[in-house]
Amino acid sequence: MSLQNPNKFAARLCILLGIAISVGLSVPLTAYLGSLFGDTYNQRVMIYGGLLLWLIAGSACILYVTANAPERRATAGFLTLCFLSIWLWPIVLTMHLLRTQKRGH
Repeated sequence: MSLQNPNKFAARLCILLGIAISVGLSVPLTAYLGSLFGDTYNQRVMIYGGLLLWLIAGSACILYVTANAPERRATAGFLTLCFLSIWLWPIVLTMHLLRTQKRGH
C-alpha cells in the first residue's frame, strides 16, 4: 500500500503530534484547575470533565482548520501555537470561517 500524497501525510502527522503533546500537557492543567475551583468531589469532576471536553472539541477544531495546511516542522513555536490553539479554539474557528467566507464571495 502506497501513500497517495506523502507531503500531506507528513503535514498531518506533525499536526497530530502537536495536538497529542498539547493535550498531554493540558490534562494535568485541567486537573489542577478542577481542584482549584471545585469545593466538593462532584464539582471537581464536573470542572475536569468539562475542560477535557473543551480540549477534545479544540483538537477536532484544529484538525478541521488545518485540513489543507502545508507541511510544518515540529518546532517549539509550532507546539506552543498548538497548545494555545486548542485552548482558544473558538477564536481559531471563527477566524477560519470568516476567511473561507471571504474567499467564497
